[in-house]
Amino acid sequence: MSTKILVNEKGLPETLPANETGYLSNKRTGILIYASLFAVSLFLPVMITNEYILRIIIMVWIYSILALGLNFIVGFTGLLSFGHAAFYGIGSYVTAILMAQYGFNFFPVLAVSWGVTFIFGFLLGLPVVRIRGDYLVLVTLAFGEIFRLVMQGWQSLAGGQMGIVGIPPPSIFGFRIISNFHFYYLGLALTVFTFAVLGFLANSKIGRAMIAIREDELAASAMGINTAFYKLLNFAIGTGFAGIAGSFLAVYLSAIAPSNFTLGESVLMIVMVIVGGMGSLPGSIVGAAVLLFATELFRSVYQYRLLIIGLIMVVVLLWRPQGIMGLEAWQRSKKKRS
Repeated sequence: MSTKILVNEKGLPETLPANETGYLSNKRTGILIYASLFAVSLFLPVMITNEYILRIIIMVWIYSILALGLNFIVGFTGLLSFGHAAFYGIGSYVTAILMAQYGFNFFPVLAVSWGVTFIFGFLLGLPVVRIRGDYLVLVTLAFGEIFRLVMQGWQSLAGGQMGIVGIPPPSIFGFRIISNFHFYYLGLALTVFTFAVLGFLANSKIGRAMIAIREDELAASAMGINTAFYKLLNFAIGTGFAGIAGSFLAVYLSAIAPSNFTLGESVLMIVMVIVGGMGSLPGSIVGAAVLLFATELFRSVYQYRLLIIGLIMVVVLLWRPQGIMGLEAWQRSKKKRS
């Protein structure tokens, strides 16, 4: 197994597996585990007859895509974004406008939503990649609130406070996707696609450059890595997948409004990434599932939702500071930066 050299707190060299993306280092074992989980996912709707549980799992797919994209940003280059809900909303509104007002089909619109969100992420990333820490958080947070307020006031195009209703369901070769059973498999397909693409990028030269930036940006720059370019690319790719999640949300709910894309949604996504594990793509899905099922379990005390989410995060961080499926290397690099 290939290794790379790092330096621990005592200044002594240590070795870590080169694969730090949350995948198992044994590729054969990893393939078997992922194939088994995928097989179980394929047959899960047949075993679940409760529509309520099926709806929760569909929302898990949506938030898994969001958490995967956000973890790609936060966990691989260390850029902390509090505006992910805005890109989620951009994908939703692009889909809603093109389908409800212009009659386009879902799958071409899905690609357009990804492209538009990618462009917005690229444009916002131009100033974002040059700042760090609290300033980065403030810029992304401000962008999220600006987007929500613009959608609230744009009555002619976005429907204002009421949003857009009557979004038609997706169809493929004349087959209309209308039931929870159908949406489950559409969500599964989009989640697998997101996981596969980000996993490929994370294990490629691009991903290794991003990890090097996360570990030590100054050292990465000294080694000839164009840190500004890779941070910008990372931010645009991660936000682009938020657009895919937003597009899926629009056709699933058949109606969207600015209230779907608040700061609270961005915070929830950040918590999912932290609970699942920074820098771990499988952890993003685990974090989304844990948070959503926990909040549904305590729906009877919904007014304490934020308290419950905070308690879950505290318990997980006390038990495993790197998250449920996080990597000790990420925690170590965080200590080194501080």
